[in-house]
Amino acid sequence: MLHSGGRFRRGQHGLPVGRLRSEAGVQLAGKRFLVTGGGGFIGRFVVRELLDSGAHVRVMELPGRGDVVASQSGHTDHLELFGGNLTLPDDCRRACDGIDGVFHMGVLALNPSGQDPRRCVEVNVNGTFNIFEAARDAGVTRVVFSSASSVYGDTLEIMDEAHPLNSRHIYGASKIAGEAFLRAFGGMFGINWVALRYMNVYGPNAGFGLVDAVLKRIASGQAPQINGDGSQSFDFVYVSDVAGATVRAMASDVTDEAFNVGSGEERTVKDVTLALLDLTQSDLKPDYRDVSVPMIRRVGSSEKASRLLDWRAGVNLTEGLRRVVAEQYFGNAPS
Repeated sequence: MLHSGGRFRRGQHGLPVGRLRSEAGVQLAGKRFLVTGGGGFIGRFVVRELLDSGAHVRVMELPGRGDVVASQSGHTDHLELFGGNLTLPDDCRRACDGIDGVFHMGVLALNPSGQDPRRCVEVNVNGTFNIFEAARDAGVTRVVFSSASSVYGDTLEIMDEAHPLNSRHIYGASKIAGEAFLRAFGGMFGINWVALRYMNVYGPNAGFGLVDAVLKRIASGQAPQINGDGSQSFDFVYVSDVAGATVRAMASDVTDEAFNVGSGEERTVKDVTLALLDLTQSDLKPDYRDVSVPMIRRVGSSEKASRLLDWRAGVNLTEGLRRVVAEQYFGNAPS
């Protein structure tokens, strides 16, 4: 049903600790939360977890993109869909009206950002400022910002939150800007905030990333491609674990802090590709492409999140890949 104005639609159904204040955390049940980008891959899992916690959730998405949230959330009596654009300050102000806490997850993704850097700045930088400003003006008490491991750039060492922010990509730069805005809004206006630097997130039907790309090639009968020898390594973390960390960050009393969100499991591109070939029972072999690729080791330490947020990843890579293959490749819900 459309609300007056046609905008809302309701469904049926190491480092020193920052400010530690009892009022910093937001209790979930009965509270109202805005999730920008709630129709995206990670956002949908966050929305579902919030609804399961008894919260009221407003999802801000581009018009038409929020429908998938209602269809997958399972229970939508406390769900509102708001068709709006982060680049429009008035949309952001309306989206934040009456909200207790904001999860800012709306973003122009990595590849589109590289293809259109100006658009990346419009959405990821200007849009992020717009939503933070709107949250301040609406009296929102807490903001959780979805940052990314891209802020660190390419490195050969395990990264903790003290690692320099050395991104040389416009997407990583936009996330660094978002974190800087948060610190400024916290310092100038007293907004409580947490930034979460997600590692390599994967899960069923992600639509991006190594796991998704390999499965799509296997499903089409094409050999999965590996650039170089496949020794590039990443910290793969399952999407439900990421959603759990994100929601926990809102409820926590820790503020003014950035956290890595990863499994701590280091796996190479070759490892993951071979595991997916095995799980899908495929006879295909990897296609190793003789191209020059940088040596990448993007693995994060999540010890700080464990210590201050009491969060740890619960799904190891073997189990996570099994779930993805069961749902995305074989079409069965994981057991």
